[in-house]
Amino acid sequence: QLAKGKELDVFDRSIDVQISRIRKLIEANPNKPKYLKTKWGYGYVFEITLQS
Repeated sequence: QLAKGKELDVFDRSIDVQISRIRKLIEANPNKPKYLKTKWGYGYVFEITLQS
């Protein structure tokens, strides 16, 4: 955005909206995610448990 001369919006929620949509698709209960988790101060993490 800076290359186009636009100011960055620190509070842009577009990523949060997309994560919410993905959770609705892959999670049994999007309000208590099992796979796509929020790591406070870090970001988002996709976690899976592999079974052998």
